[in-house]
Amino acid sequence: MKVTFKKDELLAAITRSLGCVVSERTHSAADGILLNTLSEDTCQITAYDFEKGIRTNISVKAEEEGSMVVDGARFASIVKFMPGDVTVETSDKNVATITSGRSRFQINVFPGDEFQQMPIISPDRSFDIPQKVLKNIMNQTAFAISGDDSRPALTGLYFEVTADKLKAVACDTFCLAVRELSVNTNIYSKSGETKIGFILPLRTVNELLRLLEDTDEIVHFDLTRKNIIITFDFKVGREQRTNIIQSRLIDTLYIEYDRIIPKERKTLVTLSKTNLEEALSRASLITEDKIAGQAKSIVKFNFQGQMLTLNTTSINGNVIDEIPIEKEGADLLIGFSCKYLLKILRGTDDEYLKLSLTSALMSMVIEGASENSESKFLYLAMPIKMRE
Repeated sequence: MKVTFKKDELLAAITRSLGCVVSERTHSAADGILLNTLSEDTCQITAYDFEKGIRTNISVKAEEEGSMVVDGARFASIVKFMPGDVTVETSDKNVATITSGRSRFQINVFPGDEFQQMPIISPDRSFDIPQKVLKNIMNQTAFAISGDDSRPALTGLYFEVTADKLKAVACDTFCLAVRELSVNTNIYSKSGETKIGFILPLRTVNELLRLLEDTDEIVHFDLTRKNIIITFDFKVGREQRTNIIQSRLIDTLYIEYDRIIPKERKTLVTLSKTNLEEALSRASLITEDKIAGQAKSIVKFNFQGQMLTLNTTSINGNVIDEIPIEKEGADLLIGFSCKYLLKILRGTDDEYLKLSLTSALMSMVIEGASENSESKFLYLAMPIKMRE
């Protein structure tokens, strides 16, 4: 093969592919990226790590069509420092010559037919979501995805899609995150289903968060029971290019998360999100996860009258903070992990929050205090038992 690439387009395609390259170095075609000419003016860049894969088509000038598999990280480093357009030419001895201006590299490559291709699937369901909507809802929930492989359903982000709503749910030991947005999804199902539910693995979620942009450009989803294809555009300069991500799904039922949300609420508190987040940020300067074998410290929340007092003590010191609140119901003393509460607060977007509590041993429900029907959220924070 002998092809010439625009440097910026080639570098963008390679960089976007690196997240789907096999992480374990086997020094074989399995851990490289595939460059394959589709025509005299189009080349496809592909990476696949056996769980998720990505394909990107970019423009080229092909004097001789063909394919090769190259070490993605090394190839990206070479292209990054090239002065201009990049020409790649392969020989029968599996050596690629990479030239740009007066610069010239030679590296070993693998034949294109040794690359492990992604499985071919026949989707039966689909829907559309704007890029910035999808990116926001994942940012606001993905932090609660569990890393415990013994419960596979919790190691991904659960999506529930209807004609006019998108819901995302994540849950681990310490918190539950539920976000719901009103959006036209153009949902389609061969079987006539009006609701689509699936669990996207954490690695694919992280890859999408890395690649998606804050635009109104549409992300198109095609699904089967076990796999998903995600298609969306991105810009390189003035040129519009397309990414196609293919991933396996977590093939199991998600938990009945509604059942773990407390229904009885004895204390209802309304407060400023900014005030609470600033107080917890100050408390985080004192709290620690684990130092000198000691258990992690907690932040004590003392809801008393129309004031919330936050208090934490660790081997690093002590801090006390007070926040004015509006409270209905009984006073309550309860403890939480500072780190997890900060993650939750950074996922909220209301100026004022509503906290619902039952006892010091039951989870606290965090919701927006405004009546926003377009965007709803619910977070569940698990308390930590306090020492007397």
